[in-house]
Amino acid sequence: MSKKRKHAHQEEEAGEAWLLPYSDLMTLLLAVFIVLFAVSKIDASKAQEMSEQFAAANMDKNYTGNGSGSGSGSGGGGGGGGPLNIETKSELESFFGEYELKKLEALKTELDTKIHSDGMDQSASTMIDMRGLVIRLNNAVLFESGSAEIKKHEDTLVEVASILNTTDNYIRIEGHTDNTPIRRSPYASNWELSTARAVNVVKLFINKCNFPPDKLIAVGYGEYKPVADNGTAEGRSSNRRIDIIVLSSKYNNLEEHQVK
Repeated sequence: MSKKRKHAHQEEEAGEAWLLPYSDLMTLLLAVFIVLFAVSKIDASKAQEMSEQFAAANMDKNYTGNGSGSGSGSGGGGGGGGPLNIETKSELESFFGEYELKKLEALKTELDTKIHSDGMDQSASTMIDMRGLVIRLNNAVLFESGSAEIKKHEDTLVEVASILNTTDNYIRIEGHTDNTPIRRSPYASNWELSTARAVNVVKLFINKCNFPPDKLIAVGYGEYKPVADNGTAEGRSSNRRIDIIVLSSKYNNLEEHQVK
């Protein structure tokens, strides 16, 4: 009697059970595409906003300069006045307030007139940035190379100080150099040279203009706050400078807080 063969048990087909994980996968992919699309739209919006701000800055870039020559006040890079220093008038008004900005503008106009009348358009400039009003003087108009003694245009510097003495704001004097190492100088480094120059400008303000000493700040940055490329002769010339800054009220408050 023949034996019946036993058929191997086979699993039954799952029918439509596979549709559930498949639909979950499709839902997940759809969510991913939605997120990616949303991100791309946000990036496009940000790119458009940045483009508009850049265009506005270019339109107003002449606002911060004195408009009377390139001098040492042009260029941008580094924190002594650098990229930090081209803002639109609307941004400055929002930061300072309309009243303070008008005061700084009036002071800037008076100083621009003095710079022009003294024929210093190519070696001096003014601008307004977030710190306040900046009067930028090329070191060559005040000092011999490697020296901190004021030998040139002292009268102009005294007249600038007299104009600034009409404001109650703190005045910060910054000394800056290029990155060329010190040679044949009593100062061991650019840092010491820049500090000595700033201190001597402060002394002149006090001795020749009766400037209140408690309103003056002297600081030397050496080569570490460039406004131009030290790789070129023109850039190094721009970096060798004295910045006289009429500090805004926000910086005034900081100085008063430090004194207390």
